[in-house]
This record gives sequence, structure tokens and C-alpha cells, in this order.
Amino acid sequence: MIDVQPGKEETVEESLRHVAGLKFVYQVTGEFDMIAFIEAEPYHAFARVVDAIRKTDGVRDTDTQLVLEKKPG
Repeated sequence: MIDVQPGKEETVEESLRHVAGLKFVYQVTGEFDMIAFIEAEPYHAFARVVDAIRKTDGVRDTDTQLVLEKKPG
């Protein structure tokens, strides 16, 4: 989940599309402005992607959630 400075949504979304390991980024409604899906292993590769998101100009805050188990369907 990504909190973005007002008015920077399009710029942040475009910047994030170029981050290696980031599979999807969507603008959403609610407490946060965007949700990003990361696919990276091992943990240090995942941490690099999260760090790149946090350093993106216009990003104010992030909330990271991990998928514990992926089931088919």
C-alpha cells in the first residue's frame, strides 16, 4: 500500500512501472492511494524493491503486507 502526495499520483504510478520486481501497480480508493504487487525472492531482493518504492519522489508512506500462502483458483 502506498500513500502519495496529492497531485503526484500519475507521476508516481509511471515511475513505479519501471521498478524491477514490481509486477502491478494500481490506483485505489481508501486510506492509501495505490497498491503495488511485488514478486521477488529471497528477502533481500524483496527489500530492494520496497526501498525503491519508498525512495520514489512523491511517495509519502508505505505499508507492506506479505502473502503467506498462494492457493490456486
